[in-house]
Amino acid sequence: MLQLVLAFLPGAQVVLIRSLVDGGGTWGPLLGLTVVVGAMYPITQVSNIAGQRMMLRLRLDYRVELAHVAARLSPSRLAEPDVVRDLEASQSATDPMSDVAGKPVQVLSAAVTSVLLCIAIASINLLSGLLVLAALVPTVLAFTLISRMEAKGWPRVGEHERAAAYATEQLIQQRSGTELAVLGSGWKVADLIADSRTQATHVLDRMIRTAMNFELGAAVVTVLLFGGALIALVGGGADGGAAAAAVAGTITGLNAIRQCGYAFGSIVTAAPQAMIYRRFVDGVPPAARQTVVPQVESIALEHVSFRYGEAPVLQDVCIEARRGELVALVGVNGAGKSTAINLLVGSLSPDCGRVLIDGKDAADLTEAERLGYFGLLVQEFGRFEFTLRDAVALGSPDPVSDHAVHAALADTFAVGLSLDTQLGQQWGGTGISGGQWQRLALARIRLRDAGVWILDEPTSAIDAEAEREIFADLRRTKQARITIVVSHRAWTLREMDRIYVIDGGAVVQQGTYPELMARQTGRFARLFAAQHE
Repeated sequence: MLQLVLAFLPGAQVVLIRSLVDGGGTWGPLLGLTVVVGAMYPITQVSNIAGQRMMLRLRLDYRVELAHVAARLSPSRLAEPDVVRDLEASQSATDPMSDVAGKPVQVLSAAVTSVLLCIAIASINLLSGLLVLAALVPTVLAFTLISRMEAKGWPRVGEHERAAAYATEQLIQQRSGTELAVLGSGWKVADLIADSRTQATHVLDRMIRTAMNFELGAAVVTVLLFGGALIALVGGGADGGAAAAAVAGTITGLNAIRQCGYAFGSIVTAAPQAMIYRRFVDGVPPAARQTVVPQVESIALEHVSFRYGEAPVLQDVCIEARRGELVALVGVNGAGKSTAINLLVGSLSPDCGRVLIDGKDAADLTEAERLGYFGLLVQEFGRFEFTLRDAVALGSPDPVSDHAVHAALADTFAVGLSLDTQLGQQWGGTGISGGQWQRLALARIRLRDAGVWILDEPTSAIDAEAEREIFADLRRTKQARITIVVSHRAWTLREMDRIYVIDGGAVVQQGTYPELMARQTGRFARLFAAQHE
């Protein structure tokens, strides 16, 4: 509404100045002109502030909406490259989408301003009015071209800035920064930062130079058309008052609508980004809430095969684990252990064979239902730098009590800490070691209390004494669950009820640690002979 009020003011200014001059200084036009001129600045300021507030609220809405949509993505969807790409593109779209919301109003306001100015000046001289209207076209065209040019340039700037931001974080984070300082190679990272920032600056410089050329070109053409309008006024016999009125109104109107082209270009360039955002947001179905299943009797891979493209990864694999058992998967990197785990939890689907949970085909379950059977600790566990309470409570899809969090932290370094303790020195909180982060990741699994625990190198960052305590606790409480461990440490395998040796995508051996070590020529014995000694 404020923009539309502003749109009427330049035309009104023409009419009032002409009336004032022709009427010999009557009070009506004089008061009207005073109101029009005096209202322009405050209405413009209030309109701009209202637009900024609207932009902030829209940006908040878009980002919150996108965060909730991203939280609904299942592991299988997150494994799809197209989904990750669209998620990143949608995140980038939130800024132009929120900024573009006020642009249609600017375009409408400029159109109204142009029409009213043209009518007001055409009443004095038709040709002059048409030339004034034409004088707006170069600016609109220039800013449209500038906006399109920037739409291509800003993504390149963003790429360089993201690279610089990542490198900067490695330099200033305590863990990575300390490593670089010890190695004496921080200057190399600084050079990477300088290179990325320089490339971003070069792109920006080219954009600014191109925009300046477009604006200068538009200004020259506008001056010529505006000069033609003045000549038409004078040549048409307009008196001084009419000419002054036309000049004053045109200057005011030109300043008011010079951003119209940029606004129109912003709409044009933001539309594809908005379509990607909306397609992504609308394409993610509502997530069914997980229900954790605390008791599972058995789980198995039954003659399962899987391939990535043409490359076979698992071939006719049979693995079984029952409640109360500690089962291990071992093998060299790339043998197929992680694929077997992903097939169990449902992140991947087998090409043939079945995954069985309590004797039933897991393919009949929804992904949310299936995930509820598992507590999964991956090797690259999350280091969530939230409060201690929040970091541990992430183990459950449901709200949890402080009592449950304290119980999950029993026998850990954090047992005496306040649950409000902030983790992570970058937030001014407590810095903790890699092993302590891993203990918190294990606490999340304990809090979740699912019927199947899958632990991928669960003690890789923990000292030997803490490792023994963890596995002693797993053995003591193993009757409550199925426990599957992926490990490369011989010590952690000694107390396993059954070990599956995976090699080249197939299960080549199974048995207890003593049984497998007794087969001196077997794959397991060759893998762990040095550790056994």
